[in-house]
Amino acid sequence: MTYDEVVSQLKTLLSVELNDEDFNFTRIIPGMFLYADGRIYRELRFLAKKITQPTQLVALNREFDLPSNVRVLRAINVMTPLGPISYTSKRNPLERISAEMLDFAWPQASFKPGIPQKYAVLGTQEVGSDVSYIVRLMPTPDKAYAAELVGDIRPDPLAPENPETFLSVMYPELFIAACMVFGTGYQRDYGAQSDDPGRAVSWESQYASLRQGVMLEVARMAGTTEQEATAAPAA
Repeated sequence: MTYDEVVSQLKTLLSVELNDEDFNFTRIIPGMFLYADGRIYRELRFLAKKITQPTQLVALNREFDLPSNVRVLRAINVMTPLGPISYTSKRNPLERISAEMLDFAWPQASFKPGIPQKYAVLGTQEVGSDVSYIVRLMPTPDKAYAAELVGDIRPDPLAPENPETFLSVMYPELFIAACMVFGTGYQRDYGAQSDDPGRAVSWESQYASLRQGVMLEVARMAGTTEQEATAAPAA
């Protein structure tokens, strides 16, 4: 389903006029989509979330910002020799350790720069409106090596400029149900449907029922059990 198709279906289910004059509904659309995306991606481990994202290290700088779309960092590979990543590049896997251990073992950032061997994930930092995790390396890279980040991402939400997403195309019924939990909750408290507070609960039950079927499909695609498909990602 596309953005326009999802919005049209939500308007029908929520008894909203099929025009753009209900400004309250228009304002909550981004919130509905963020709620649905966040909930589904946290509860189910889709293969589509797992990516390898290239990045570039900075010579003589032992820290870099983790891209904001990478929600769970699983591994870092530093590529050698120096240059763009190609089929001849060698992957040098880094070992993850605690920030305390990294600083204890390598307290001086300028000491013997080389190919990084270990890394630690620090807290977040805010730069303007952007919030990102900081990754610290050991030793400090002596050159601007290419690297690849292996982890789980959070795709961009459905929007007019992003008219299709993995969830809206592959699992539209689950996505609609999650949006309806948010939408009926909003109407229960603030809208014309306040006389029917059970609607949000009913859509919650529908979401839970659909989720069970999606869990089985996700597990079959990943070659895992149903329990593994819904387990929380390892830190």
